[in-house]
This record gives sequence, structure tokens and C-alpha cells, in this order.
Amino acid sequence: MNDFRETLYTVDKRGHRKWVYSDIVKGRFFKLRAIVAYTLMAFYLLMPWISINGKQAILLDIPSRKFIFFGTTFWATDTMFLFLVLGGLGISLFLFTAMFGRVWCGWACPETVFLEFLFRPIERLIEGSRAERMRLDKAPWSFNKIAKKSLKHLLCAVLSWVIASTALAYFIGREPLLNMMTDWPGHHPLPFVMTLIIMGLMAFQFGWFREQFCTVLCPYARFQSVLMDADTITVGYDQVRGEPRGKLARKSEENNRGDCIDCKLCIRVCPTGIDIRNGNQLECISCTACIDACDFIMEKIGRPKGLIRYDTENRLYGRPGRFLRPRVFVYSVILLAFIGSFFTLLEKRALTEFQILRGTVASPFILQPDGNVTNQLRVHVSNKSEQVESYTFSSPASGVKLITPLSPFKLKAGEIREVPLFVTFSKDRLKDGKFRLKIILNGSSGYKGEQEITLLGPDE
Repeated sequence: MNDFRETLYTVDKRGHRKWVYSDIVKGRFFKLRAIVAYTLMAFYLLMPWISINGKQAILLDIPSRKFIFFGTTFWATDTMFLFLVLGGLGISLFLFTAMFGRVWCGWACPETVFLEFLFRPIERLIEGSRAERMRLDKAPWSFNKIAKKSLKHLLCAVLSWVIASTALAYFIGREPLLNMMTDWPGHHPLPFVMTLIIMGLMAFQFGWFREQFCTVLCPYARFQSVLMDADTITVGYDQVRGEPRGKLARKSEENNRGDCIDCKLCIRVCPTGIDIRNGNQLECISCTACIDACDFIMEKIGRPKGLIRYDTENRLYGRPGRFLRPRVFVYSVILLAFIGSFFTLLEKRALTEFQILRGTVASPFILQPDGNVTNQLRVHVSNKSEQVESYTFSSPASGVKLITPLSPFKLKAGEIREVPLFVTFSKDRLKDGKFRLKIILNGSSGYKGEQEITLLGPDE
């Protein structure tokens, strides 16, 4: 039985956690990942402080139901955009998983980015190399151990506070955040408590829980096997070339052995502690640490690099592979449809929306003493602009009166209001008890929208 298929590496037979002390080899993939990671961290930390078109670059103002993305404001009524964004992100995940496996986990997931390129470097700086960290944890408590552990967790808490405060800036805005940070916390209890909760979760995650999130909590690891196939590019070990493995042999014995010298450096550098030579596993996050480690060893012993590499299962076993497969094609078409729909709707998006509905009175119309007919209507008007807007109703039809309680009426930025509208017209306009009328909504900023509605009257 393959024990690695039945149990997690980080859990022993008694169910206790096995701590992972990962080593580091700064190879070509590590350097590329570092560039990506620090770019993503800079993006996360700087976006709340950058303005585009006079607005915060990214703001998710849930109480005001206002969402700003790179200068464009969306409101809670823009549900189609939300659907397209979430659907597009989901399809993107499916597509990139089908093509490149867990490339998200190894290169862009916040868990990996912050842990491997922010918190672990601090841990190595304070506690030393892998061997030194292991000795420190096994050693009895002393002043040196307490000082190092305290300093590490203090820095972890400070960094967690920075991450948590930045997260809060995305939801309340940078100016309110700065005001709250210089004010007494009791005046802003909810943001203060939320910051402490996020800070505590970050400190717990990056200071202790770590890789357990990837292997125990994260659902992505569970359903990745459904999205991947034998032609998915993943981090893999070339068994054909590497086996049978063994210690570095003399020249006379090399013909009987593969290129793997069983140095186990690929295991020591793995952040989840697995042996990549056992094949694709749930714990593998495709971080490429084992590729850098193996290439380092191969270069030292004078053998070709790539014993562990990015490749497909088919090619690793010498079988022909296909990059373009039906699932990749289908995911790509759906993703392009989502992207195209998003930008098409964005191009056609009006800053004012309105919908005309019938009134709530029992009778659909009122017959006036002078022979005219009045219909009561309800108009839902949504102002999606960033300014106060004034509106009036009009109609190209002659002899028709449009009456509202207040004309013009004003809506604040992002406001949605139901406006009562009374339409009075001559009974002579009715045909079979119906009259089609075009109603125009005029905005002070130049907006002009129209909608046709069927008005009712006596069928005589």
C-alpha cells in the first residue's frame, strides 16, 4: 500500500502534527517566483493609496453598496457585472488548472506569497537555517530561545497588522482608515474589532497553521483532480530517467542506476513536506522548489537538469501529449464569452437606469369628470453616477400631461428611488381600451432614456 496516498505527510500515525522545516535553494524558479510575489504584495499594499479619476483605485464600500475598480464605479444594482466577474474568475481557475495544474497555488495564492516571501524569510533571519531551526525547537527553553521566538512572533504580529489594515482600507477607504487610526478605538468599535480579527487570523495562519491550510482547509486541492488530466502541465519527476535511484555511484556502476541519487533535497525544500518522486499528490502546490533543488544537484554531479520539471504526465512517461484538448477549448470559449460580454455591457452601460411599473391602486385608470383618463405609474430610477442628478419626465406625444410630486426631482450619487408618475390623456386616444405612450427621462448631465408603456382606459 502507498502510505502517501492514504495519509498526509504533516500528520503522524497518532494524528499529531509533524512540523515542516523547509530548506531553500535560490534557483531560477525561486527568483521568478520572488519577482511575481513581491509585485503582487506591492499591488496589494499600494492599491488603496492610488487614485484613478479622483477615486481610490479599488474600493468595496459595502454599506454604501458602491464598488470602485480602477476609476469605474459599480453599484449593487449592477448584478450582471458581478455575475460576469465571478463567473469569469471561476472559468479562469478551471482553464488554468486544466492547462497548468496548481500554478495559482505556487505562484499567486496569498497564502504562498506571504508565507514563502515574507514570513519564512523573517523566520530564517531570526532562527537560522533549517538545521538551526530544528535544533532550536528541540532545545529546552532558555533566554536565547525565548528571545528569538518572541521577536519572530512580534514581527509576525506587526506584519499581520499591516496586512489587516490594508484589507480594511479596501472596504472603508483610505481617508476613513487614517482618521480611525489617529482616533480612539472606542469611537470606531466595528472597524477596530475587524482589524484585530483579521490580524489574529493572519498571525495564526502564518505563524503556526501554515501549510495545513493548503492540505486540510483549502477546497481547491480536493477538486483539482477533476480539472486535471494526463496532459496538464504540472511539476513532475521523470521516473524513466531517474529510476532505479541510488547513492552517487562509481563510473562502473552508473549503467545500472538512474540519475536520481536519492539525496532527498527535493523533500527538504518542499513547503508541504512531500516526496515529489511519488507522483502527483494532493499536497503538491506546484511551487517549483523541488525543481530548483534537483537542478542544483544535477549541475553539481554533472548530469542534465530537468529530472524534476514542469511537464505533463504523458510526456514524463514518454507518451505523446496534447496541449489543446476539448476541455481547454471549451473553457477558453466560455471565458472569452464572459470577457466579451463584460466589456460590451460596460461600453453600453448608462449612468442612469429606470423602469416603469403600474401603480398600486385598485383600478388601473381613473376617468376624470372632463372625460380625460389618468393612469398612475411607479418609476424606479437609479442614479449610477458620482454626482447629484436632477430628472424630469417628458413625452413626444401632444396633449399628454406627466405629473410628479416634484419636478425636477433629485437623486444623490448611487441613490435608487421609486417616483410616482401620473399620466393624463384624452379618452379619444384609446383604441380597444389601450394607448401606447413613449415616456422620456431627462437627466441634468445630458442623459436621455426612453421607454414605451401601454396605458389603459375604458373600452368603449
